[in-house]
Amino acid sequence: MSVFRVRLQNVKQGLMDLDPSTHPTTGTYGQLGVPFGADNTNSGAASIQRQIFAAGPNRTYRLLVDGSTFTDCNYWKRFSYPTVAQEFAFIETVTDDGSVYSDIPSENTFAAGATETLDTDLSGTVIDFVTTYGGPARFLQVQNLDSTGITGELNGDTNVTFTLSTSETQIFNQGDLSITMLRLATDSGTSSASWIASIRSTCNS
Repeated sequence: MSVFRVRLQNVKQGLMDLDPSTHPTTGTYGQLGVPFGADNTNSGAASIQRQIFAAGPNRTYRLLVDGSTFTDCNYWKRFSYPTVAQEFAFIETVTDDGSVYSDIPSENTFAAGATETLDTDLSGTVIDFVTTYGGPARFLQVQNLDSTGITGELNGDTNVTFTLSTSETQIFNQGDLSITMLRLATDSGTSSASWIASIRSTCNS
């Protein structure tokens, strides 16, 4: 999942008026270029002038409050710069998980992988696909890179384990099962293993 910040006000679009509810008699209402509630401190919240509802990919609407952040799939990058010109952008990408988003669901898959250093405790190497990548792995390959045998555990279930001897590889193809978590451990000492997964982007809105 990526993190986004709402930017309803940006210099390419012009700045907004002062909040009339917090500046009713100062005579400053209407001064374009003097933002209000930029830090959400005026009356504890931003004015409703700086909030919008935007349609998400799952036909639901997300309330976007200027300056706030939210975590979701990269659908929202289509409203950020440089995907769109600065004068049309109202979303800022804070952190990008590198995933793709397409209106064609079958295209919403991306690869993840790593080489792990293992110890003898399964709790020492935990790959939580849902928490880290926003969805379960649809394909998974695990390879033992050393001469010491390793044990793998799926989905946090101690009854769902597999073992790999020297340089052996285990593959779970799409449709075999949904893999939410992978834990790995070596039989003795320390060793290393690599994994590659295919994950489908999921959205919160």
